[in-house]
Amino acid sequence: MLSTFALHPAAAKKLIAQAVVKLPEVQSAYETGRIVIGNGTTNIDVFEQLTGTKITSKEAHVSGVITQKAACATDPAERNGNWCIEKGQVVKTDWLEFLTGFQPGDVFIKGANAIDSGGDVGILTGDPMGGTIGRAIGILRSRGITPIIPVGLEKMIPSCREAEKTLGIFKDEYNLGMKVGFMALSNTYAITEIEALKILFGVDAVQAAAGGVGGMEGSVFLAVKCETEEQGLGLLEMVKQLNRTSPLKLNRNKCSHCNWPCHFR
Repeated sequence: MLSTFALHPAAAKKLIAQAVVKLPEVQSAYETGRIVIGNGTTNIDVFEQLTGTKITSKEAHVSGVITQKAACATDPAERNGNWCIEKGQVVKTDWLEFLTGFQPGDVFIKGANAIDSGGDVGILTGDPMGGTIGRAIGILRSRGITPIIPVGLEKMIPSCREAEKTLGIFKDEYNLGMKVGFMALSNTYAITEIEALKILFGVDAVQAAAGGVGGMEGSVFLAVKCETEEQGLGLLEMVKQLNRTSPLKLNRNKCSHCNWPCHFR
């Protein structure tokens, strides 16, 4: 039987986070190894569900953000670093130093700004040094550690590689918001709503449409093949609960606090 439904972005983030937390490699690293969770809106849900800790100050755990009519960033003075977890305990330490101790089986979780149909993901970089992913990727690649990338289908673009060739902080001359670069990554474990449904329920899903109005902007419309009526109805009930999630509201950095040249102000 076929079940169809729409998920708005905030609901999709929670669904994807549930799937990330359920992954055997994440559970194993949480119990016996190390995990780094990068800042980001979906990763807030990942951290909360993994640790049972409620994050009250969302802006402190988000770096780049598209909000208030601009692609910008939160206030760096109020921002916390990436989460470091060792054997189930949150560790207050420099995340990059923590990452240098990674061994096989340890887990790095980083959100993304884009995904394409080929499975490549893309990350906007407002830092000329490449930000979190720019500092981490060499360590991860050389040690054979595959980054886990939670990313919603609302972020689907034609080609991450084409975006990478086009963008660059020093290429950008006229901008509303921050100047940004773009890093395209292949060979990651990207988890969208489709992978999340497979992980959580063992079902196959197809994206059939996208978009919406009246609070459903950025939604994805999915068709899911269910084996039983009970499974189909249970899935729809979960979706109804998820869609009650309120959209995340964040404030970007104030223009008066920003040193980047921008045509927004």
